[in-house]
Amino acid sequence: MKMPFSGRGHITIIKEIAQGLHKAGFLNRYLELGVRQGNCFNAVAPLSTEAYAVDTRNYHKHIKQNKNLIWNHMTTSEFLKNHDPKRKFDLVFIDADHSYKGSLDDFKSVLPLVNDNGIILLHDTYPPSEEFTSSDFCSDTYKTAEYIRNNFDKECEIVTLPFYFGISIVRKISLGKQLLWLGDK
Repeated sequence: MKMPFSGRGHITIIKEIAQGLHKAGFLNRYLELGVRQGNCFNAVAPLSTEAYAVDTRNYHKHIKQNKNLIWNHMTTSEFLKNHDPKRKFDLVFIDADHSYKGSLDDFKSVLPLVNDNGIILLHDTYPPSEEFTSSDFCSDTYKTAEYIRNNFDKECEIVTLPFYFGISIVRKISLGKQLLWLGDK
């Protein structure tokens, strides 16, 4: 099987999104579900005031020990169930369970913990061919992006970039408004 993309191209895109949020003053809290080798977390965490890393595997040795790091060695469902709902996130990267059920559960659980105008990123939502839908690669995570598009259209905007195995960008919107500063106009 020929790999159509480098393994880390998505990190560049995610870091650019984080830098944009940071420059606009919208990146106080970052959450990464599924840290793996820490490459993405290490690129994004320094841009936020608080950075939460969650993984069942003991990957904390790969994480740069930023002063804002909050390491959580547990399942994503444990973390999301116990996280203080008043401490909302501005940017979330979901890359833990590469299955439709797991990624959708993570999305549904994290959405109430995201600020209006906050961004949720999902990886592996556009496998380049059927052979990449195996559990070793993207699995069936692409179904999560379809589900969000069809069932959360009043609460979220979503676009899926069809490269680097798919990066879906979900923005939480308030009362279906494109611009939060418009208020009740």
